[in-house]
Amino acid sequence: MTANITDELCKICDGRIECAPTAILLISLVHTLYGHIAAEPDYFGKSQGKTDELIKFRHKNPLENVEEEYDFVVIGGGTAGCVLASRLSENRKWKILLIEAGPEEPKIALIPGLTSEFKGSSLDWQYSMRPKKGFCQDRVETGCEVVQGRVLGGTTSINDMAYMRGSPADYDEWALNGNEGWSFSEVLPYFKYSEGNYDKDISKNKVYHSTQGPLDVGRYPYVDDNVDVLLSAFNELGYNYTDINGRNQLGFMRIQTMSYFGERVSAYTAFIDPIRKVRSNLNVITEALVTKIRFENIGEVVKAHSVVYMKNGTRVLVRVNKEVILSAGAINSPRLLMLSGIGPRDYLEYLGIKVHADLPVGGNFHDHLSVCLPVIKLTKTATTSKFPEKLKDITNYYTKGVGPLAANFQVVAFVESSISDVLGTPDIEIRFKGHDSNMYYDRLNICVSLLTPKSRGQVVLNATDPIFGKPLIYPNFLKDPTDEIKLLEGVQHAVRLFDTEVFKTAGFEFDPRPILNNECKNHEAVSTQFWSCIIKQFSMPLHNYVGTCKMGTVTDSKSVVDSSLGVYGISNLRVVDASIIPKITRGSTAAPVIMIAEKASDLIKTIWY
Repeated sequence: MTANITDELCKICDGRIECAPTAILLISLVHTLYGHIAAEPDYFGKSQGKTDELIKFRHKNPLENVEEEYDFVVIGGGTAGCVLASRLSENRKWKILLIEAGPEEPKIALIPGLTSEFKGSSLDWQYSMRPKKGFCQDRVETGCEVVQGRVLGGTTSINDMAYMRGSPADYDEWALNGNEGWSFSEVLPYFKYSEGNYDKDISKNKVYHSTQGPLDVGRYPYVDDNVDVLLSAFNELGYNYTDINGRNQLGFMRIQTMSYFGERVSAYTAFIDPIRKVRSNLNVITEALVTKIRFENIGEVVKAHSVVYMKNGTRVLVRVNKEVILSAGAINSPRLLMLSGIGPRDYLEYLGIKVHADLPVGGNFHDHLSVCLPVIKLTKTATTSKFPEKLKDITNYYTKGVGPLAANFQVVAFVESSISDVLGTPDIEIRFKGHDSNMYYDRLNICVSLLTPKSRGQVVLNATDPIFGKPLIYPNFLKDPTDEIKLLEGVQHAVRLFDTEVFKTAGFEFDPRPILNNECKNHEAVSTQFWSCIIKQFSMPLHNYVGTCKMGTVTDSKSVVDSSLGVYGISNLRVVDASIIPKITRGSTAAPVIMIAEKASDLIKTIWY
């Protein structure tokens, strides 16, 4: 830190607080206003060590400290779990338990500009993918980062808030593959049932949008100069401005988000917070880790009858009268199923786990692979500010909800490659983010993402410590060669922006220096070989993990649940989250997962009413 910056900070400190780097002072101020991120959840109790608890589990101690009873137990208070618990509790005769492994949603998580601060925090499961050659090469020692919300609200409490439904073709393909009831015309009412769109330009289209749902959807109130430049550049290249959640997904737009006038709207704030204190039949438990689903054999039927969770060193057995609903996400749902004896028989028997159903749990793992490159250097429109201006921004956001903290990334484009699987649908997404900051930056990242990956990976238990160890995630990114071909074409689309007059007038310069600190510099500049090398270096997951409890027909050897989301071969057990998605949708998956939960709650009500 230079002497000048130090002097500037010390003048502001005025002796009441210690002089510190700008970032520390800003974070301290924000924490003072909005509260701190909670510490790591303590499932074992302060007086009891993890080793002792592991010994108890490994010796299969049958005694639980507490027993409870509910009609429905929803495991996972994330994106889908919050929706399900809210909708099922509408029937006041049913007793609902929602179990979340993470803490309550902190107020600081509601600030859009601080989104990147939550990755790797105690609000995140802090998983990583196995290091492999061919992708994520700049993270080869630690593996690709995995972002999954461990907080009430789940990933919707820490993600980028994008509201994207995907293409109608996505759902029609699900239906064509035998999943009855999941065509676009059949799921559109469930999208609309959740949506409370307050954007007048978008919500006037009543065919595709609704203003009545509990989930607020709209655009950020703050727009900086760079947003207008990017939108104008796509327009100059001939792309159409479109509503990506409407009839035609191809084109560009200023993104719709799950927010309300500069504040995040998570699944928790939309579906649970408004009703939590007024519905006595709904019990929400946080910082509680579910370790097992238990089954009983009634004749030839295997039935889910109870759930075991840990909280503050106490093991609790919950008996379930109607259904166990697993909504722990595309990584933790297959993990818990395998721990409970549902999964590949040979693998579970190798781990010494009793098998209740031999199913391909954990397979079909996939995500939107993304390549983020910090190559746009801003010469005229940088948003970097001095410390006093940043303090004013915090004050304005706290008092009025406006300014840089009220926004995240805003510009997105959907592009069709020359080898698109379905004519007229996109397979490439291009978005832009401030480098190292959503608010104050002098460089923009171009992020090119593959919307239709063909490569498939797998999630397996940690054989050393199946219960408490982090699951092993093998994504197999770029295993299918067409994935890299599409990404290469997407990068070429993005690079065309530098030829626009809009970029030149605004002083947007192509600066490759940040991406050349590797072997890619040995290739001919901007050749196919160069960009192929860059993709392998800078590829990373977009954190839209799906598929590990695939929905499919009984004849599909890769399917785990049926079209009603019931687990094959098991009674009273349903999976409702991103893991059931057979093939990923074209866009961020938060909106589709909420739709899945809405539809599932209707299916459940129909059966049990």
